[in-house]
Amino acid sequence: MKLRVVAISIAASFAAVAGSATSPVTYYKDVAPVLQKRCEECHRAGEVAPMSFESYNQARPWAKAIKAAVLTKKMPPWFADPHFGKFSNDRSLSASEIDTLVS
Repeated sequence: MKLRVVAISIAASFAAVAGSATSPVTYYKDVAPVLQKRCEECHRAGEVAPMSFESYNQARPWAKAIKAAVLTKKMPPWFADPHFGKFSNDRSLSASEIDTLVS
Protein backbone atom coordinates (compact mmCIF):
# COMPACT_ATOMS: atom_id res chain seq x y z
CA MET A 1 0.00 0.00 0.00
CA LYS A 2 2.81 2.44 0.91
CA LEU A 3 4.57 1.63 -2.36
CA ARG A 4 1.43 2.49 -4.30
CA VAL A 5 1.10 5.87 -2.50
CA VAL A 6 4.76 6.66 -3.22
CA ALA A 7 4.34 5.72 -6.89
CA ILE A 8 1.27 7.94 -7.20
CA SER A 9 3.08 10.82 -5.50
CA ILE A 10 6.05 10.50 -7.87
CA ALA A 11 3.75 10.37 -10.90
CA ALA A 12 1.92 13.47 -9.71
CA SER A 13 5.24 15.29 -9.23
CA PHE A 14 6.32 14.46 -12.78
CA ALA A 15 2.96 15.60 -14.15
CA ALA A 16 3.24 18.91 -12.29
CA VAL A 17 6.74 19.55 -13.62
CA ALA A 18 5.75 18.61 -17.17
CA GLY A 19 2.72 20.87 -17.02
CA SER A 20 4.76 23.87 -15.87
CA ALA A 21 7.38 23.55 -18.61
CA THR A 22 7.53 26.56 -20.89
CA SER A 23 7.70 26.38 -24.63
CA PRO A 24 11.11 26.99 -26.22
CA VAL A 25 11.97 30.52 -27.29
CA THR A 26 11.70 31.08 -31.04
CA TYR A 27 12.98 33.98 -33.09
CA TYR A 28 9.73 34.96 -34.82
CA LYS A 29 7.39 34.42 -31.87
CA ASP A 30 9.57 35.76 -29.04
CA VAL A 31 12.80 37.48 -30.07
CA ALA A 32 11.69 39.48 -33.13
CA PRO A 33 9.01 41.44 -31.21
CA VAL A 34 11.59 42.49 -28.59
CA LEU A 35 14.09 43.53 -31.26
CA GLN A 36 11.39 45.45 -33.14
CA LYS A 37 10.14 47.24 -30.03
CA ARG A 38 13.46 47.95 -28.32
CA CYS A 39 16.34 47.73 -30.82
CA GLU A 40 15.30 48.51 -34.37
CA GLU A 41 14.93 52.22 -33.72
CA CYS A 42 18.73 52.33 -34.09
CA HIS A 43 19.54 48.85 -35.47
CA ARG A 44 18.10 49.21 -38.97
CA ALA A 45 19.36 50.38 -42.33
CA GLY A 46 20.25 54.07 -42.40
CA GLU A 47 20.28 54.57 -38.63
CA VAL A 48 23.07 55.13 -36.13
CA ALA A 49 23.85 51.51 -35.17
CA PRO A 50 26.48 49.74 -37.29
CA MET A 51 24.34 46.63 -37.90
CA SER A 52 20.70 45.93 -38.68
CA PHE A 53 18.45 43.56 -36.71
CA GLU A 54 15.48 43.72 -39.06
CA SER A 55 15.54 40.01 -39.92
CA TYR A 56 16.71 36.71 -38.52
CA ASN A 57 19.58 36.56 -41.05
CA GLN A 58 20.79 40.00 -39.97
CA ALA A 59 20.43 39.42 -36.21
CA ARG A 60 21.66 35.80 -35.92
CA PRO A 61 25.39 36.52 -36.47
CA TRP A 62 25.19 38.97 -33.57
CA ALA A 63 23.45 36.62 -31.09
CA LYS A 64 26.42 36.27 -28.71
CA ALA A 65 27.09 40.02 -28.77
CA ILE A 66 23.39 40.78 -28.16
CA LYS A 67 23.41 38.38 -25.21
CA ALA A 68 26.50 40.00 -23.69
CA ALA A 69 25.22 43.53 -24.29
CA VAL A 70 21.83 42.97 -22.66
CA LEU A 71 23.24 41.02 -19.71
CA THR A 72 25.70 43.82 -18.93
CA LYS A 73 22.96 46.40 -19.65
CA LYS A 74 25.20 48.08 -22.23
CA MET A 75 22.28 47.91 -24.65
CA PRO A 76 19.99 49.59 -25.10
CA PRO A 77 21.93 52.65 -23.97
CA TRP A 78 20.37 54.46 -21.03
CA PHE A 79 22.47 56.83 -18.98
CA ALA A 80 19.92 58.33 -16.58
CA ASP A 81 20.44 57.39 -12.95
CA PRO A 82 17.36 55.53 -11.63
CA HIS A 83 18.16 56.79 -8.12
CA PHE A 84 16.91 60.22 -9.19
CA GLY A 85 13.44 59.23 -10.25
CA LYS A 86 11.41 57.26 -12.75
CA PHE A 87 11.65 58.36 -16.36
CA SER A 88 8.81 58.05 -18.87
CA ASN A 89 11.25 57.46 -21.73
CA ASP A 90 13.33 54.81 -19.93
CA ARG A 91 14.81 52.56 -22.62
CA SER A 92 15.94 49.79 -20.25
CA LEU A 93 14.85 46.25 -21.03
CA SER A 94 12.54 44.45 -18.63
CA ALA A 95 13.75 41.27 -16.95
CA SER A 96 11.50 39.18 -19.20
CA GLU A 97 12.84 40.90 -22.34
CA ILE A 98 16.41 40.21 -21.21
CA ASP A 99 15.51 36.57 -20.48
CA THR A 100 13.98 36.22 -23.94
CA LEU A 101 17.03 37.62 -25.73
CA VAL A 102 19.44 35.58 -23.61
CA SER A 103 17.49 32.37 -24.28
